This record gives sequence, C-alpha cells and structure tokens, in this order.
Amino acid sequence: MATRDNNTDPHLVDNEQQILEYVQKYPRSTNTQLFSILALLKAYLPDSYLLMDECQKILGPPDPIHGGPPFTERMEPFTNLISADTEHICLSNLEKAKKYVEVLADSGISRSAIVDTYLSSLCGDEARPELIEFLKDLLTKREEGETRRDNFSRLITEITERETFQKAVSVLETASHKFKQRPIFPQTIARLYYIEISPSDYEKAAKWAKIAIERAPNNSYVADTLGHVYKNKFRKKAFNLNDVLTMADLAFWAFKEVEKKAEKEEGPEMRDLAGIVNISNSFNNRGLFGTCQVAKMVYEKLRKIGTSTTDHFPNLKMEIEDKFEFFEWYLSYSQPDKKTVEPNYFWGDVAGCYECYTEKRAADSTSFPGLLDCLNHGLFTSKGRRARFVETEKNKPELERIRDDLKRIFDQNVDDVKVAERYILSNIILSNKMPNSPEPTDVKELQEIIHRFVDTEVRFRSPEFYLLTLLLFWPEGNLQVVQQKGDEELKQEATEDNGLQEKTCDDEDIDEEQHTGGESAQLSPNLLFAPDLQDYVTLMEKAFEKYAKYLQGRYLLPLFFLGKGSGLSKWIHKSRLDAIVEATVDAELLNEQNQKGKKIDDLWLSGEVWHVPEIQDILLPVQVEPCDSAVTPQEQEEQEVFLCAGGKKIRVRTEDKPGGSEQSAVRFYLGFNIRGPVVFKVGAPDTNGDRQ
Repeated sequence: MATRDNNTDPHLVDNEQQILEYVQKYPRSTNTQLFSILALLKAYLPDSYLLMDECQKILGPPDPIHGGPPFTERMEPFTNLISADTEHICLSNLEKAKKYVEVLADSGISRSAIVDTYLSSLCGDEARPELIEFLKDLLTKREEGETRRDNFSRLITEITERETFQKAVSVLETASHKFKQRPIFPQTIARLYYIEISPSDYEKAAKWAKIAIERAPNNSYVADTLGHVYKNKFRKKAFNLNDVLTMADLAFWAFKEVEKKAEKEEGPEMRDLAGIVNISNSFNNRGLFGTCQVAKMVYEKLRKIGTSTTDHFPNLKMEIEDKFEFFEWYLSYSQPDKKTVEPNYFWGDVAGCYECYTEKRAADSTSFPGLLDCLNHGLFTSKGRRARFVETEKNKPELERIRDDLKRIFDQNVDDVKVAERYILSNIILSNKMPNSPEPTDVKELQEIIHRFVDTEVRFRSPEFYLLTLLLFWPEGNLQVVQQKGDEELKQEATEDNGLQEKTCDDEDIDEEQHTGGESAQLSPNLLFAPDLQDYVTLMEKAFEKYAKYLQGRYLLPLFFLGKGSGLSKWIHKSRLDAIVEATVDAELLNEQNQKGKKIDDLWLSGEVWHVPEIQDILLPVQVEPCDSAVTPQEQEEQEVFLCAGGKKIRVRTEDKPGGSEQSAVRFYLGFNIRGPVVFKVGAPDTNGDRQ
C-alpha cells in the first residue's frame, strides 16, 4: 500500500499541532469525523479499511464525480496521514494512528463518540458485511495474553478506563439495539456488569445474559454467560443456608443448560445436514467445568455453615465422579492445540472438587487415563504441578503395588475387559519406570489376556482396548535400519534425496525374514493369533468415535512412541521424552528458570526435540511410503502415509505433512494417540542451527 512522499509538498507535512488546532476548531466537520474513524480503526484493527464510497458517504456532498473537490483536498490537514490506495482507505501508520486517537480524545472526541459516529454513519441496513465485522471486533474481540485471554476487547477496556463504565455499556447497548439478531453484544454487556463494575450488578448481568440467550437459544457458549453470572453471584453473595441453596440451584441449572446445548451441537462437517440446530468448532466443556466449580464452593460454604452436601444435594457426589472421569480422560488425551494447554486453575478446580466429595486424591487414580498420567507426576509440564498440587514422582515400589493390586482385581474379575485393560497398562507403565530391567510380566501372558476379548463384542470395544492390542502385538525388530544414522549423515542425505526413503516395504519384508525378533514376536503355542495390524488400526479409528465429538478441534496428545527396546520396553511413554526435554532446558537456562515453560514449548513446536541426542538414543525410526490416494493433500485435514511394519503396509496419519516443507523429512518416528498410530516427521538439522 503506497504512501505519500512527505517531501513532495510542504503543505502535506504531518503537523501534530496543526491537526490539534483543526480538530479543536472543527470537531464536528465531516473530515474530522472521517479521520477519527480511520484513526480508531487503524489503532485497534490494523488490517481494517473503508471503501471510497463509504468515505464519501461520511464527507457528504458534493461528490467529486459531481464536480466536487477531490478526496485529498477535502481531507486536509489529514491527507498526509492517509494511504494513497484509492481502493482501501486507511491511515498508513499504526503508531501515528494510536497517537492521534489520544490527540482526538484530549480534544474532546472520545473513543465512545467515534464508535457512535461509526454506528450512525456506516452501519445502516445495507452496510457492507465487513463493516459489521469490524464493529464486532472493535467491541468484543478479546486478545490472547501470555497466560489467559483478556476479559474484554482492548477498545472496551480503554473506554472503561479512560472514560466511564457507562460509556462502554452505552456503545454496546447501541450496537445491541441496532443488530438485534446478534447475541455477542448483550453477552458482552452481561460480562461487563458482573466483571468490570464494583460492586457487580448481577441483576442487570442476568437480564442481558438472558437477552443473548433469546437471540441464540441453541448456542452453548452464549448460555455459558448466564451460568457465570449465577456462579459469581453465588460465590460473593451466598452466606446463609437459604442463600446457598437458592443460588447454588440457579447456578447448577444454568450450567446444566450449557451441558444440554453442548451435547446437541455438531462439528463443522455436519453443517449442511438437515435438523442440525447449532454448529461448533469444538465441544464446549464449560457446562461440565462450571458445575465442578459451583459444587466445590457448595461443599466449602455448607461446611462453614455446619452442614453437609449429602443433606441437601444427595446426588451431587455421583455427578462429580462422572465429571471427574470425563475430565480425566479429556485432559490426558488432548489439549486445546499444540501451543496451548488449559489454564493452570482448570485441573485444580476439577481435582479439588473430586477430592471434596470422594476424599480420594486425583493423583492416586488407577483408571486407564489415571495410569497414563501417573508417570507425568513431578514433571514441570504435568497438570498437577501446574495446578500447584504437591506432587511427587511415582517410584518403582508404588507402581509395582499398583500393578499387583490390579492383578488381584483382575484375577477376581477375569471377564471384565476394563479391569484387564488397566492391568495390562500398569505393566507397560511399570516397564517405562524400569526400562533396563527384566519385563515385569511375561508379554505372552498379557497377549493371552487381551486375546480372550478380541473376538467378543467387537463393536463395543474402546480405543484404549485397541491401543493395547496394537502395542502388545506390534512386530519386533529394526523396522528401518537405514535410518539409524547421525544428524550429519541425515543432513547429507537430505540434500541428495528430496523425497521419502528409497527403501520400500518390500525391501523390509526381506529384512524381517532375516531378523530374529524379541519375545513378543513369538506367539505362545496356545495363542495362534496374529492380528492384522491394519484391521486393528481401523477398529481403533472407529472406536475413537466415542470421543470424537468431545475432542473435536483439539490436539490429540501422543501417549507412546516406538523405541529401540523389545517386549514392553519398546514402548516409550511421552513422559520420558518430557523428562529429557526438561533436563535439557534446565542445563541451558541455569538461572533463567522463568523462561523454562516457554523454552520447553519452543523445543516441541520447532521440532528441535527430535534432535536431542538422548531422545534419538531411545526412539526407533520407522519407514514410510506415500499413499496412493485419490484425495489431494490439500483436501485432507491430515495427510496419510503407509507405515512399513512386519513386512506389511499400514495406512496411518502424520503429525506433519511429508513434503510440506522445503526440506524433505529424513527420519520418521511412530507414536500413538487415542485415535491411533501417528507418524512424526523429522527434518534434517539446519546448518544454521534451526531445526525442522
């Protein structure tokens, strides 16, 4: 976007004093009004703009096409601040725009007044859709901070701080009345009344939250605001028994409504189907979470009064156990995206509520996700440590006791597949704690246990069941000998071969015939079962549908990686990689521990983690081939490749798309998330030290 040359005309020099005098003398002139709108848009939405006809609408007649003066002349003395692009009119400099918003405010043209002008001048019935979106972003878009999202848009925050609370409410009310179908404006007003004003006005907050719900009756995220209004009122206002019971009931009811609406929402892929009432890119967990928060406060308030929850909420304990079970697997299997985890308080509130009602520590859980999580205890990145729980690393005797307890329970319930799954997993977890020791339990014994359930009730098996089946029956051996090379050799190969490895699955089939595998490659004489890995990958994918709705749009965390060991020890729990990364970062940072979390994240996001020598020492590279798919990579959400294992080709997803970067992948590692196997692409180390 071109800008004017300040040297071409001395009359066009950016003169702050001249502009200040002009806006003070002509605050209501049409060019001052247009300039103020352009300054506000640039300062708060740098990519926004107006079209020329929209500018002319504010300036009014005479239009240049009817003999009026040109736009540049009419915009004096502001012309030099405006881009010369005649298609998209905006101020050319962000910092100057911010400065002039302050200049205008000091001259009596406040931010709220500019918004009012924008609303009255540009937001008529035939307004360009982008203008409405600009307004919505100005008033409601909350920016992401380092640890959490801002409570309000930057503009609303600054109107509240530099003008008055009522001015912020006023511009939102005007927008709400003008756009009667949009719930976001009354929803934001409700949040202002219970968050921003002191003391909070919960009655007005509830009124506006209900108006928002009327406009979007099926939207769980809109309904969530009323739950937060009632929850905060309960926290701050309920002290006697009657208030506790009355206000808690309202909060529980509101969050239950959020739950119901969230359950009925569907993902974007269902948008065109008849009967779908609301679409959401992700499952809204706030109804479930809000109930946990309210329940924890109920417990604490009733205890202070001298009574118990069982006297007044007899079914609450069971409900909290169900919600804890949900969040236990939800947070063990996923996080919002690769870069983001739930706020630190999230698990603290869930686990704290669970402990209040059950008198059990969340850290002692031996459910399937609880066992998966126990090796994370004590790590910097563990959700327990982030929640500020006192959490120690699980030692070998503790894990052996857990394994022995589960073995005893299984021996008493040999037909219970869930107990069998937990017992098998406890052995895999224990093998990760003592990777160089003899197997805690014979692999064949575990194979025989899971084989008893393989052909029964196939449709009702869980993804956890198929995960264990694949781990136990995965073929032994060096699946990709040619890839076990150092970074220097890989760097050289990357310059010679821009595609995937030349070695094929057919070549590997020959390798397998020559290889004498480890223990689990040999089946017991009484166990004539050699599962088709592709079939079980497909079954796991189908079983994942029980979680798909709830994990929609979230990043599925890798649970295990294929390592260089044999038997159970060939499966590397992700916590072992996290421990190596944490030690690496500690060694680098020394006295700069406040940067530890960011540095750990950077290692994972950049891919540099795959080049840490200690991680390369324990992971086994695998061989992949491109899939012959009729669907182009651009049309696929995740690209698939053929993984070569045991002389067979297995179609699996990739964490990153091979060939998607300028430098081809030269090494691939295999991991498993709760959906199935996933291949992680590793680029050769960059000569400048950057990693892929």
